[in-house]
Amino acid sequence: MTDIGHSSPSGSDPEPCPLGTRWAGWNINVFMRGASGGEHLTPEEREVVRRARRRRLTWKPISPQPVEWSVGPGDATRLADGDGLLSRRRHLHASTTVGTRSIHIDWATGMGGGPGFSYKLVHIYVDGALVDESAHGGSSLGFTLWGGPALAIIRRELAIGVASDWFRGAGPPTVWLMTPDRGE
Repeated sequence: MTDIGHSSPSGSDPEPCPLGTRWAGWNINVFMRGASGGEHLTPEEREVVRRARRRRLTWKPISPQPVEWSVGPGDATRLADGDGLLSRRRHLHASTTVGTRSIHIDWATGMGGGPGFSYKLVHIYVDGALVDESAHGGSSLGFTLWGGPALAIIRRELAIGVASDWFRGAGPPTVWLMTPDRGE
């Protein structure tokens, strides 16, 4: 399978990345407006993410899922700097399949000002639709934003996602296959 955002071996145009460049100007405040996450998502995406937040803490990682990360369209190397865009932008993404389901994961990070802030975000898409978002960041005013794990339930006993410590480190997170945590 060709990763989303990569050229296929035949040299045709790359497939579009669902996150694209829309995140490159988001202020950290977009993640903090209201219990559903923020105005940066469409109403449909907000509802999906709101429902996902109630489920995500009941899953535990069981084995890493190998993925190949590549540069996404919002990365500073592919999108020129401009007014209103974050600095130090990095956007990596990876695609894989689990069973018959197409999975796409975006990892992005950037810094902004007025007051100073930085954040990292993860978006998980299944079959082209956003199913979860998590963001971690902080501000020079002293607050921290912690979104926890992000996951996509593939079937009753299997999910794919990133664990609650995904934001630690400078690079993209480990992607995990997960199973329900029954406290065993």
